[in-house]
Formats: sequence, C-alpha cells, structure tokens
Amino acid sequence: MIDMQYNFPLLPGQPGQWRERLRAAVDALDENNFNEMRPTYRSNQTALTNAGARWMGTPPERTFLTEGGHHGSLLSLMVSGLAGQTIAVDAAAYTGALVQARAMRCPLIGCAVDDEGMVAESLREHCAAEGNCVAAIYVTPTVHNPLGCVASLARREALVAVAREFDLLIVEDDAYGYMEPDAPPTLAKLAPERTFYVRGLSKSYAPGARTGFLVVPERFIPGLSAAIMNSATGSSLVHNRAAVSLIEDGTLDRVIAEKNVEGARRNAAARSLLGDRCWAGARAAWHLWVNLPSHTTPQWFEQRMAEREVAISGGNWFATSKDAPNGFRIALGGEVDAERALEGVARVAEELDRLS
Repeated sequence: MIDMQYNFPLLPGQPGQWRERLRAAVDALDENNFNEMRPTYRSNQTALTNAGARWMGTPPERTFLTEGGHHGSLLSLMVSGLAGQTIAVDAAAYTGALVQARAMRCPLIGCAVDDEGMVAESLREHCAAEGNCVAAIYVTPTVHNPLGCVASLARREALVAVAREFDLLIVEDDAYGYMEPDAPPTLAKLAPERTFYVRGLSKSYAPGARTGFLVVPERFIPGLSAAIMNSATGSSLVHNRAAVSLIEDGTLDRVIAEKNVEGARRNAAARSLLGDRCWAGARAAWHLWVNLPSHTTPQWFEQRMAEREVAISGGNWFATSKDAPNGFRIALGGEVDAERALEGVARVAEELDRLS
C-alpha cells in the first residue's frame, strides 16, 4: 500500500541525525543533578523555552514547552475555559483538532472556505446569528490542513477584526507554517491578546521529536502550569534538549530549507499529473487537496484507491458542515521515496480520468 494518508515529511539521514542528538542529550545529563529528574514544568524549562521563543520570534514570558502540537491545542482548550463552548472551524478542518474539541464537548460550527481558508464573512454571519454562542475559532492560516492554502494579510486582518468584534479567542495551529517562509504575520502577532499559537517539531523535523511550543495570551499564563501538570505532568528533558540543540545550531532551519526544496519538487510533479483538480496551495506544501466530481463521494473514491493499493484521506474525515468541499487530501510525505509517492499520485490521476 502506498501511503498518501499520513503526512510526515522526512529526508534521508534524519534518523541517524536524531539518534546522535538524543545520545548527546543523554550524555549531557548530570548524574548528581536531581532537578534533571523532575518534570520540566518545574525546572530546566527557562533555557529551553527561551531558545524556542527566539526561533519563533515570540515573547519568552508567554512561550511554554509542550509535548507536541496536539498537546498545545489541548492545553489551549483547557486553560481558556473553552470546554463545552462552541468553536468555529473551517468547513474542512484538521481531524485531530476536531477529535479534541468533541472530547471536550465543544459544539463545532463549520465556516465556509475558499482558496485562502476560512471566509471571514461566513464567520461573522455565524457570530451575528440569533442565539449566537461562538466562543472561539480554530484556524490554520498558513498551509491549511487539509486544503494546503495560505491566507493573505487582508484575510488574516479580517478574521482578527471579527474575533475582536465578538470577543472570540483564537487557536492558531502553525504545524505547517514552515512550508511558507514568506507568509504574512501570524494571527498571534496581529492579535496577541486573544490568540493561542501552537507549533511543534513533528512536521518541521520529525514525528518522533515530541517537542512543541504554545504561546498564550498574557491573561492565561497563571493557569497554564496546572493545565500542563494535569494533562501530561511535563515533557521529556532529553527529547527537549535534543530538539532545542537542532534549533540553536541552525540544523533545524537547514532541514526545513531542504524539506521545502523537496516539497516544492513533489508538489509541482503532483500538480502536473492532477491538473486543475487541485486546490490552490503553497508551492512547497507536502499535501494537496483534490476536488472530485459532484457525482462522486469521497468515501467511494477512498475505497477505490485502496483497491489500487493507495491510501488517501477522503474529505468526509475533515468535513464539519454541508458546505465542505467535495474531495480528498493526498499526503506527499507518507513515503520517504519520492518516486513511490509520485507513483501513488499517478494512480490517483488515472482513476480521476476514468470519472471524467
């Protein structure tokens, strides 16, 4: 089975590189320092969070270590009191975030999307509707998952304006932001007073690097340590030191640059095979949204591709409203071997041609 379902962009040589970083982090442990045996929310955190804040360009006093992006988004829901509150999301949104919100008993409202992601006017209509109870929005403005698109500065400012008008909190997932280095400012920079900014290394480096960062509005800082303690106790000092070493010596930025070159190559090759069926997206994105004819369901097409030994993600997994685009996501990072990934794209294109 060709994996075009799970998106973990990796490059040759990364496993050995990560092993060496972990080994160095273990060797650096002080056998007489008991603080190093304690959870990182109590000790050893300042140097690590400062390094992450410098890398992201975020205020260190509002930056916290997490066990990856999923943990960061969960903490956002916990510390903000959003449990049970209504959250506006895209009509097609990341399944992991949807699962978290539902687990926290948060009703979801799906907003219309276009080639820049969430449509601000759709968000405003939902907020202004009679009986409105929207408390927050979850968005991925830079390299949307699953659509792969990037919001312009004007779109970001429009979303922030609606959030301020209706006093909404914002959870900004920037897992794939590294794929668009020239993206407009994050929502966290445009509206720091209400935005939880989530970023991890699972995509930009590797899924085994379970280090992430969460930047929180100042008013929520007092409750964050308790939320971390109650959700994960703390994170791995060894893993965090290994990950931060990649940041501090520039290795992570070099890996990202290499990934963006390879991502652009795979993306261009995939688009040449799929043609105008693809959603507009970042040129270096390692995933694409592909539209289906109106008479074809994503469930049926996903099953058809499974028969062709290609695993894709049908749009039904991401849909939050009847306005969700009819299509599917293909991940170009499920296979380390580029030719194998593009063979999967070719099979997808063949099946789409049969539907025409």
